[in-house]
Amino acid sequence: MNIRDYLFIRKAKYSNKIKILDVLGFETDTTIIQTPDIIKEMDNIRMTSELEMVDVEIESAQIGQELVATNENLFDTPNQDNLNLNTETFVPLNITSQIKKIWTDLEIRRKWVFPAFLTITTVGIISFASIFYINMRNTNIQNETTAVSISKETNENINQISELLSVATNPFYSRYDVSNASANLQIIEASLLQYQENIENRDISDKENVISSLNLLFDIVKKLDKLFTYRIMHSEILIYEETLIINEDTNIDTLAAELSLIGAKSTLNAETLPNLDEFKDHKEIVNSALITAQDLHGRLVASLRNNENEVAMTLISAIELNKESEIAFLNNTLKLFNENYENILENIGELP
Repeated sequence: MNIRDYLFIRKAKYSNKIKILDVLGFETDTTIIQTPDIIKEMDNIRMTSELEMVDVEIESAQIGQELVATNENLFDTPNQDNLNLNTETFVPLNITSQIKKIWTDLEIRRKWVFPAFLTITTVGIISFASIFYINMRNTNIQNETTAVSISKETNENINQISELLSVATNPFYSRYDVSNASANLQIIEASLLQYQENIENRDISDKENVISSLNLLFDIVKKLDKLFTYRIMHSEILIYEETLIINEDTNIDTLAAELSLIGAKSTLNAETLPNLDEFKDHKEIVNSALITAQDLHGRLVASLRNNENEVAMTLISAIELNKESEIAFLNNTLKLFNENYENILENIGELP
């Protein structure tokens, strides 16, 4: 029987001692002798055992604190003074718990971070593709609507070119009609420019022919604009009105001044006539008529001063005939211009 069994039996009641001895394998009739010396010795043994157990617990607590301190300083950067520590004092560190923690974090990350990332990425790609598709579809619809609107407006303006051509080539000159037609022509030109810009982004099967038609329309618009200017400038060349009405009350000096002013104004306007291939011959006729008119003006004034009334009347007829010849040539040129470009407009047709 060892000391632990003895202490256990000693603490038990007397009535239970027999049972305890029987369990431990002793005979039940064994008599336990408790002398003072034995009891004192047992108390000393018990105190020594308790002290040893306390020492063991204290030593275990110190070792635990050292391990905790060592783990906390595991990832700290050592000072330069501690780099030369003796290798004999190195104690292997237990990093199993930290590796387990890192591995656990990776497992958690693998379980929900990667799927979440893939889900967010997939949703983002699908959303971006959907928005891009919707925007492209809306843009295409808007472009198509804009193209249809521009085409419709341009064709309506093209149909007005024939009317403007008629105004520009009408033998009867009206300053009001020509001014309005010139303003409308600027609107048509702006519409053609808008159509030309829009057609660059459109897919048209016969795009080359459309571009060729546009070039013809631009050429017609450009020439009509010059023709309107031509008619405005020409309207101030050799315009006599009532100046050639001669009677007994006519002041020769006043008549001479008026004829001189008409000649100077006509020469100035003739120099500003725009250059048109179709009106090149007429421009030469105008210059010739101006030279003839200057000569006839001087001869008319001289005949009036000499009281040569019959000669004066003949000169007045020559002056009027000179203007009528120039006007007749202009009307023929206008008619040819109208017929030529009217046929071109009919061949162009509507733009797609």
